[in-house]
Amino acid sequence: MNRKALVVIDIQNDITKHYRDIIDRLNAAIEWAAESGMEIVYIQHNNLSPGTRTFKPNTKGAELVPELKIVSEHIFVKTKANALTSEEFSEFIRSKDIREFYITGADATACVKSTCFNMTKAGYAVHVISDCVTSYDLKKMPEMLAYYMKNGCEVRNLATYMGMNYQYRRLDKNNFTGHSLDDFVRHQTVTECWRKIDNDWKLVPNAYEENWSQVGCWEIAEDVVHHINLDQTGFGAFDGERIIGFATVSHRIFGAAARYVQLVCFQISAEYRRQGIGRKLFSLACEEARRLGADKLYISAHSSKESQAAYRALGCTPAEEVNEGLAAAEPFDVQMEYRLF
Repeated sequence: MNRKALVVIDIQNDITKHYRDIIDRLNAAIEWAAESGMEIVYIQHNNLSPGTRTFKPNTKGAELVPELKIVSEHIFVKTKANALTSEEFSEFIRSKDIREFYITGADATACVKSTCFNMTKAGYAVHVISDCVTSYDLKKMPEMLAYYMKNGCEVRNLATYMGMNYQYRRLDKNNFTGHSLDDFVRHQTVTECWRKIDNDWKLVPNAYEENWSQVGCWEIAEDVVHHINLDQTGFGAFDGERIIGFATVSHRIFGAAARYVQLVCFQISAEYRRQGIGRKLFSLACEEARRLGADKLYISAHSSKESQAAYRALGCTPAEEVNEGLAAAEPFDVQMEYRLF
């Protein structure tokens, strides 16, 4: 029998103070996993290195934090970053025939990272519950979530796994600021892109990774803030108060053969993709374009194979009338349109 387990890694008294930021969601995840029939496993780190003072065996610092909900006796001690190095834990996995894991805990850059890497390497299915993982350095969280995905983990937030709904709102100064994208994960691994060769579109090899830095997130957020107060309409998908996707539409009408408005921004945080969020935001953008009096929505679209497939799935086609200014600004983009009527 193939069973599942929720694994709580190193939520101990000596761990980062940031565990308090996730403890309520972590306890909710434990309750959800228990109700779903999963095994609940707690991993406890013991530091045997001489000259160090944290996570020492039989000290208060090595104990699980008092706020943590304990619903099973499956508590296993490790002395290295990778939880699979605990012989007792590995034996438990074998005895229960567990092949699928939901990972929570700390630290995202160390023990969680090592455990996820080695679990996927061993052939297990690994799900990282993104808002139930924390780190000493919170600035590295987007980078780490991207790392997990790159190395074969599924990364989703707790609400997704629990089947909760998201909220969609028009963006304004009350729900979107220059720091609204601080937790946004813009990650894409590209292998092939569409290029026009001899007047024909062809897929060509073009391998690279695209990520937004923290500074980049601030700059983009500030740009959105500026324009939604001036000449664009924005819509956001929210998980609680966190923005997980957004789209903005320009108010400027252009085009000779048809009335176009531009879809300026259209982004979904990486761990929230493939859930219909993009389709809902695209629909809201189209409604706004119609309200503005446009016939078509214009998109200067990323040329990667995956992005083009996503736009075509939404019903977008090559633009009949190319905006030369937008095409020149992003020469590798594919100029597309969506007919609104």
